[in-house]
Amino acid sequence: MAISCWLLVATAQQESAKLTGSGAGAYIQAFNGWVQRGRHYFPWFYCCMRHFLLWVFLFCAVAVQGQTTALNFRAIKWAEVLATAKKTHKPIFFYAWSPSCGPCVGMARDVFPDSAVARYYNANFVSYKANIDEGEGKVLASKYGIQSLPAYLYFTPEGKPLHRSGSGKPAAAFIEDGKDALNPSKAYFALKERYAKGDRTPGLLYSLSSAPGIMQEQALCNQVTDQYLKTQSAQEMASPKNQEYIFNQNVAYESAASRYFLQHQPAFVSQFGQEAVSRKTLNIISQAARPFGGKNDLVGLGKFQQSIGQLLPGESKQWQDVAHIQYLLSQRQRNWPAYVEAILAYGQQFTAQDSHTLYEATVYLTAFVEDQSLLTKADQIILQAIRVAKTQTYLVARAKLLHKLGNDAEATIVATEAIAAATKAGESPRDATAFLAEIKK
Repeated sequence: MAISCWLLVATAQQESAKLTGSGAGAYIQAFNGWVQRGRHYFPWFYCCMRHFLLWVFLFCAVAVQGQTTALNFRAIKWAEVLATAKKTHKPIFFYAWSPSCGPCVGMARDVFPDSAVARYYNANFVSYKANIDEGEGKVLASKYGIQSLPAYLYFTPEGKPLHRSGSGKPAAAFIEDGKDALNPSKAYFALKERYAKGDRTPGLLYSLSSAPGIMQEQALCNQVTDQYLKTQSAQEMASPKNQEYIFNQNVAYESAASRYFLQHQPAFVSQFGQEAVSRKTLNIISQAARPFGGKNDLVGLGKFQQSIGQLLPGESKQWQDVAHIQYLLSQRQRNWPAYVEAILAYGQQFTAQDSHTLYEATVYLTAFVEDQSLLTKADQIILQAIRVAKTQTYLVARAKLLHKLGNDAEATIVATEAIAAATKAGESPRDATAFLAEIKK
């Protein structure tokens, strides 16, 4: 009995040691002091009750700790972060954010407080965050070439870049980013260093061009992707692994990956579905067309549209129209009437295939146009999209447009429909609820 009692107490003491340095440490120290005083006055009580009460204290301490745990960002300067990392031999996690970044809000709300995220990052990194719109954050954004948000940068304890990632993501994927940073076969800057030293093996090319950090270096991404695909035979190109690789690459229209994807769309539809394939095609065409608008280069746009006809002969009309729409949207001096007419004509033919372009147009027109007649036509545009997909996103876009038109009564009705649509789809009605609160102020 005495041995069993001692083993139980020893085990509890080991558990308390694991909590040392955490929020539970104070509870353990307070308990130990209380027990030692009790041992002096009631020795007969000590062996019988110490183990029982220690477990009670441990349970309470862990419960409190579980309620307050979150990713621990150090409220110190960058120089102090570097010094702390060097002293503790811990790598650094640097989170770059901005108040205007929507995905940053989601990360702060849903991911950073996650207990699994907190356990992994607090154990493995000295974590630091900075608003890139001001002060030291602005300096660091320039120094480390941060181009999009949210941005996640990882450094060695000596401050050497290890890995880079970004975008809003769930907790599990964010933890994987941290694990990749500590894995030389996945860490972006380790892969890039091997490439700079001449490594052109298919495995290295595949890993480097798949690394999230390369998205900040588009020219390098295009180059490495094309080099990898040149190592693959026609049979290998059609493998599920390479189909997924090509589908996930965000590369230029001229790249081998984009050309292969556009020319072999039926194969991708069978693996990823028509909606996803159409959305990727839309992104490729849109990104390629925008520079022509910025330069008012109608000749370049015409050649690009001819190229679309050659690559996608069966669907050339739709994608040539998308190129024209993006050209109009990207002009420095936008011709909003021409843009609205182009969108209306596109919607009459292709809403069933692509309601997203109509939604996007409504958002732009609501944000940048004041002309009431054009805004009234924008309502016709979003109604075309809603007839295809009555989603919270589309309904809130229409509600905001109606609000700008001064029709708050109908805007309220549409926003209420958006809440119902979100509920039916099993989504949070956050956007619709926030809009209703805004117009009621």
